[in-house]
Amino acid sequence: MDALKVLKFQVGNAKLVSIEDTVTGEIVVIKIHTFSLPSGYSCPAANECLSKAHRVTGKITDGVDTEFRCFSATDEARSPNARNARWHNFELLRRESTATMVERIHHALPKAAQIVRIHVGGDFFNQKYFDAWRIVASYNPDILFYAYTKSLDYWKARIDSIPANLNLTASVGGKHDRIIDELGLKYSTVVYHPEEAAKLGLEIDHDDSHAMYGTKPFALLLHGTQPAKSIAAVAKQKMAAEGIKFSYSRK
Repeated sequence: MDALKVLKFQVGNAKLVSIEDTVTGEIVVIKIHTFSLPSGYSCPAANECLSKAHRVTGKITDGVDTEFRCFSATDEARSPNARNARWHNFELLRRESTATMVERIHHALPKAAQIVRIHVGGDFFNQKYFDAWRIVASYNPDILFYAYTKSLDYWKARIDSIPANLNLTASVGGKHDRIIDELGLKYSTVVYHPEEAAKLGLEIDHDDSHAMYGTKPFALLLHGTQPAKSIAAVAKQKMAAEGIKFSYSRK
């Protein structure tokens, strides 16, 4: 395949999984491979977190209903390399058939991958693309794929054909939240303080373990750069002042 048409995966430097080898008893650290698209531009159902980093300048634009800024968009704002890689992936997939997308994703899938997070940035932008990842997962049953998504209409359309090794989490705050209760989907919701999670009766996922392996709803602490003087920014300042860690652990 033409090198210019090869999709780009990354290795997540802030998310590692430690597991015990069932044979030797040793602790083995597994790196999580990630795949991303440009935040906001590829997120048709985003609402409360809708933010976009300009493809060239990186300047952030928030949506009219944005309550907290997408952490991944802020990463793109700081990093031209991240923007370029994500737009490269988007351009190679956005107009293609499901079959072509499957071919490109499967071809680019890292040989050493054991766990793949689909979309640190971006989301399932149409049904064909959602189906492509569903098929890729079915082709690779020994790899754990997981994703947060607000594209719940695409998930609903394939609710009975999600491979066991594709763990999806509905991300609260999108245009299709009603589907969460309708289908009893596992979900995550962003909270502005641990006390909020406690009141909701939700555990906080600090390392993506709930997203990767869990089956129950959970909370995520607000993180990422927020607009100055916004409610979200004030909440982050409060947590920082209280010594509350709201970023992902590197351990």
